[in-house]
Amino acid sequence: MKLKCLGSGSSGNCYLLENDTECLVIEAGVPFKEVKKALDFNISKIVGVVCTHSHADHSGRAYEYEAVGIPVFKPYESDELRQVRTYGNFVVKSFDVVHDVPCCGFLIMHPDMGRLLYASDTEYIKYRFDRLNHILVEANYSADLIDPNAVNRNHVLTGHMELQTTLDFLRANSNPELRNVTLCHLSDRNAEPKMFAMEARKAVSCPVHVAEKGLVVNVGLVPF
Repeated sequence: MKLKCLGSGSSGNCYLLENDTECLVIEAGVPFKEVKKALDFNISKIVGVVCTHSHADHSGRAYEYEAVGIPVFKPYESDELRQVRTYGNFVVKSFDVVHDVPCCGFLIMHPDMGRLLYASDTEYIKYRFDRLNHILVEANYSADLIDPNAVNRNHVLTGHMELQTTLDFLRANSNPELRNVTLCHLSDRNAEPKMFAMEARKAVSCPVHVAEKGLVVNVGLVPF
């Protein structure tokens, strides 16, 4: 199983969990045509799409999937939708996070991958998760870097994860079965990718990556 990043940040978010026969799309924030290219136009592999919230950089392209009959999971739309979903061999559980609109994170399970936690656009995560194998989590900004006079400062502070909050989450969820961490949704202005990765490596005993377009991470339970 591979994790492919097609976009991470305010310009558009999209990640693929893909093996030889299946693909789960996480976030629909980039044009569907980019997903098609990444899959060599084999869109029959797509078993479903999961979106965290209504902002366009996360779900603005959901209608493109729905138009061709691909199911899109939007648990933020109502409490009734927040049950466990199964897409092919993927099992997806949603959980609430803290943003300026209703927003969810996902615990995603697959026999080839184990347990992957995805959370973005949240001030903090109040839950601890058992036996995570992979973590894809927001590290949006550093309090030391953010401009105190920035127009969107309040939005950033109340709807996104500060580096130290992310590090606390990683420490709380580190375990011997954790194989990798990928930091996502870094701010263009308020984050330093190399420094963020270096600090995260002190919090966990596994490889740490920073999500950017083109990144591919092995999230299988065996090496490539």
